Amino acid sequence: MYSILELRHILHEHAELSGKEVKTNAILNDFLEKLNPDVHIRNIGGHGIAVVFKGKEPGKRVMIRADIDALNIPEGGRGCSHRCGHDGHASILAGLAQRLNEKRPENGEIVLLFQPAEETGQGAKAVIADPLFEQIKPDMAFALHNIPGYPKNTVLLRKGCFAAASLGLKLMFDGVTAHASQPETGHSPQHVLSALIDVFGKKAEMLRNEQPLTMMTMTHAVLGEETFGVAPAHAEIWLTLRSFDNEKLRHLTADVVQLCAMVAEKQEFQFSSSIHEAFSATMNSDDLVEAVRQAAESSHLDCQYLDEPFRWSEDFGRFAMICPVALFGLGCGESHLPLHNPDYVFDDDIINAGVDVFEKIVRGVYSLEFRVESLESVF
Repeated sequence: MYSILELRHILHEHAELSGKEVKTNAILNDFLEKLNPDVHIRNIGGHGIAVVFKGKEPGKRVMIRADIDALNIPEGGRGCSHRCGHDGHASILAGLAQRLNEKRPENGEIVLLFQPAEETGQGAKAVIADPLFEQIKPDMAFALHNIPGYPKNTVLLRKGCFAAASLGLKLMFDGVTAHASQPETGHSPQHVLSALIDVFGKKAEMLRNEQPLTMMTMTHAVLGEETFGVAPAHAEIWLTLRSFDNEKLRHLTADVVQLCAMVAEKQEFQFSSSIHEAFSATMNSDDLVEAVRQAAESSHLDCQYLDEPFRWSEDFGRFAMICPVALFGLGCGESHLPLHNPDYVFDDDIINAGVDVFEKIVRGVYSLEFRVESLESVF
């Protein structure tokens, strides 16, 4: 059997994009089957994997989740790479599986979920929608993300919002083409496009004062086709909308779509919109954050509470619709290259710390049973 370090490097060499984690799935399934889990689900939500280690006595079902997909950033002749560290996250979870194989929990069930398609925001949704999810539906769930720019092996905590909600919004307008020598015989959306670019630029500036943080970023705009002979009929604007509050994001999305629909109707264009890569805000349970803190301190790791949530989004937030959750960060060095940088590489030195914290959580060092009981009336 591979060591955890060897496993991390093998996963790194076989990086696969969201929804295409075939080899990754095979590598992890081969590793996990040797650890004799009580339940082994080889494909869930696509190429995801879930294993369950059961205690002797009944108790809560605790889920620990790691992501397994890669980014479309080239590396070494491959079209994708693990420039977000999901190879490291999966290896930490595999390390926890090793320890649970050596010593089962005293009570309850520990579910280890290797989740696909995190980067697109589709993986958690697919896992939850899979009928197999009923076999592993948790009472609570935990996850971590490696975080560059913070001291190595420091556990980063935040109650409430830990990572932002976000979505991609496509806005499309269609009129009538014409010959470029007679544009007046067609109906081009070029004036609508230019006007909305200006409107959205001003709206983005206004949102800078919103609390909690709410953002609009224009990422793409297109008018017509790559030709000199046709006056265009089609225009698109792509926006990324982001907020620390799910409700604010919903309202902003509805407002933008309603504005565009009104403009299109007034100017007699066909209008359509679509939402892509939607992420819920990751809303941490206060009590589960406290559980992580106690687990970290019992592992002799420093903790740091964050003043603000992270602006990036995490698909783990969707599990908060199912049960209380806690996502925490694990610092990988103040000078470490940032996530999604083309030269980023996961720091193997934080693997043991990640395994230690998760093991302390699932073994209930901090009286987890009492704290979770107190949440049941709220969630």
